[in-house]
Amino acid sequence: MKFEWFIASRYLRSRRKQSFISIISIISIGGVALGVATVILVIAVLDGVEHGLKDRFLSNEAHVALHIFDHSFFKDYQERIQRIEAIENVVAASPVVFAQIGVFPEHSNTIQDVIYIKGIDPAQEDEVTGFSTYVTGSTDFQNSELIEKAAFIRDETIAGGIILGGRLATRLGAMKGDVLRLLIKLVDIGTGSLTPDLANFVVIGFYESEMEAYDSNFGFIHIDTAQKLYNQQNRVNFIFVRLTDAELAPQIATKIEDAADFSVLEGMPNARTWMEAQAALFSALQLEKIATVIIEALIILVASFNIASTLIMTVMEKTKDVGTLRTLGASRGNIMRIFMIQGSVIGTLGTMIGTGLGLSICWLLSTNTERPSYWYILALVVPIVLQFLMASRHALRSKGGWKFAVGVLWLIGVGFALYCAVRPISLVDLGLSQIYQTHQLPIKINWVFVIFINLLSFVICWFATLYPAWQAANLKPVEALQHE
Repeated sequence: MKFEWFIASRYLRSRRKQSFISIISIISIGGVALGVATVILVIAVLDGVEHGLKDRFLSNEAHVALHIFDHSFFKDYQERIQRIEAIENVVAASPVVFAQIGVFPEHSNTIQDVIYIKGIDPAQEDEVTGFSTYVTGSTDFQNSELIEKAAFIRDETIAGGIILGGRLATRLGAMKGDVLRLLIKLVDIGTGSLTPDLANFVVIGFYESEMEAYDSNFGFIHIDTAQKLYNQQNRVNFIFVRLTDAELAPQIATKIEDAADFSVLEGMPNARTWMEAQAALFSALQLEKIATVIIEALIILVASFNIASTLIMTVMEKTKDVGTLRTLGASRGNIMRIFMIQGSVIGTLGTMIGTGLGLSICWLLSTNTERPSYWYILALVVPIVLQFLMASRHALRSKGGWKFAVGVLWLIGVGFALYCAVRPISLVDLGLSQIYQTHQLPIKINWVFVIFINLLSFVICWFATLYPAWQAANLKPVEALQHE
């Protein structure tokens, strides 16, 4: 071992009379550790939210939605779909009648909610959004047994079946077999007044995608039924398209518009990509991530000031030692390296502990396992910790392997406490599920960023050692020893 490392390690293990410096070193390590753990945790949450939103959007939404600018209906949609599907990198396309309507639940005379309706062909929609994989119940909009039972019991005309988003059904209090009255449009009866055009639908299933925007606001009916309701036989107002790679959407959108071949009379086509539809959301997440990295880097920078102050105090305490080493032939570079090694070890320990802590919390937040009750923790752990503190004081005064054993036991105790206390966070309970489109706080560890933040932390801590080490190297032996 080079003598610089030997002396630096001795300074890190201060004797009892310099225990204050040792405490400051521990605080410095803790500051760096908390900074690193915080930035890893926050970025893991932001990455989890971003990737979770993207995955859910891309599994429930089309990569490109083709429509006319005024959302009017157009004909010959099946021929247009064939031309679109012939484009390279296009997987499938499906026709959709998209509208917004009012809902009258059963036994109600007032509009309780306004929802979005998608009139779809289940077979074609499956190829674009995987519709049926999210449905619990029947997807037979025309011949479901529930429709037959409702038509037999009620003396009313049933237009067909409807599949409601799970959360929407809960909000409406609707169950399978219930009848919903939908306000399709207002019809001018020629006397200057309007009358509602209503249609009855039977709830045949629920749509559960874990995507709040769909589960809380959407209902699905058959495309033929939707066309009849709006008197638009053989017409739709949207064509949804799925691609081999969602990132190709901007390049393929123009080709889709050309393949649709709308006439001037039909209107100007617009192929809107998923990126455009969700641009505001993902831009906000990206900006939030950048701001978070900057803020967390400043936290680590502040923690590095503790390292600088620790080294400055060590230099003041070890003035005589520095003078002695210089008298014995140590160069300025040797002295500088001693204190740089000491600061770097503090920074490295803090970074490693922070990384381990951050990754452990991320794992605990994403692990859905049964944990002991908080009351159980207080009743069992607190007395053990108090007894352990008393035993630790005696053990730390002893020599041999007691210190290592106590350290291991403390590590196990802290790990158990974290395991009991840190649990997955329910966004439903916090009322944030509609904002983040998921039920649980998502976590995704970005290993490239973890490596980056480790390197950044080490570099910041290393720079914090330069000034104190330079000051120690510039001490003159005569001045350092003149009072000895």
